[in-house]
Amino acid sequence: MINFPSNSAKGLLKSLDWRSLIAIRKNKADSWRAEMNPGTKDLSEKLKKISKEQGADLFGVADLNFAGDFLISQGPPFASGFPRAVSIGMQLCDAIVEEQNPNEPRRQSLYWHHVYDVVTPALDFLAYDVARWLADRGFKAFPVPASTPYDFEKLKGIFSHKLSAHLAGVGWIGKSCLLLTERFGPRVRFVSVMTDAPLETGSPLDRPCGKCRICVDACPVGAFTGVEFRPEEGRELRFDVFKCSEYRKDHPCGACVAVCPHGKRRNLRKEMVYSR
Repeated sequence: MINFPSNSAKGLLKSLDWRSLIAIRKNKADSWRAEMNPGTKDLSEKLKKISKEQGADLFGVADLNFAGDFLISQGPPFASGFPRAVSIGMQLCDAIVEEQNPNEPRRQSLYWHHVYDVVTPALDFLAYDVARWLADRGFKAFPVPASTPYDFEKLKGIFSHKLSAHLAGVGWIGKSCLLLTERFGPRVRFVSVMTDAPLETGSPLDRPCGKCRICVDACPVGAFTGVEFRPEEGRELRFDVFKCSEYRKDHPCGACVAVCPHGKRRNLRKEMVYSR
């Protein structure tokens, strides 16, 4: 059935010339584009809100133009084609981190189960949802796996989640090569979504560990050298990833995560609140 315009609608159409009709269509198109692709700040705030509603504890956006050479050297060529990365973090359960035993068999570790069977898959699902949300709005988006290596010989991923979080201003890299945050210390896991969406980016944080060597001394295999992080230096100057990986084949070690004072302070703040 065809619905013909009413007499009033016909009169309105007659009163409009072709320029007016084009202007009306343009305004509608602009309104649709604004709804689908809001401004940089609005887009960032919407994405942050959605991420937090789906379980993210930390959120930031990194400008990857600062890390072009690193991206080319680290992963596949396509990774260097993304100008930004969304960094999303989920906290680890303090009670499980506190009770972890780096020397127990991995197969019976609640800590290992919590980190790799619970939190890591949750991050992957969240990254997928974020990538779909961006793709639905016409942007390129690539969810980087939270844990799976890209290069198994060098034990490197497609993209460094710690680099993304660092450049986004979510945290800073300590002597343990872990990403330390104000809220959770190193008791947090990250995932990244590379994208070309015009999101508002953060600024890198730089907070040296100074004389602190607690994580360095706690490592059961001496994998850390105690050298402070410098972006121009390779990982091997600070961390022997192969020592760490070999030990963790049988042991669920998270000693560096558990002993860091930045994570301990969070528990101390909780105790102070509940003791009042």
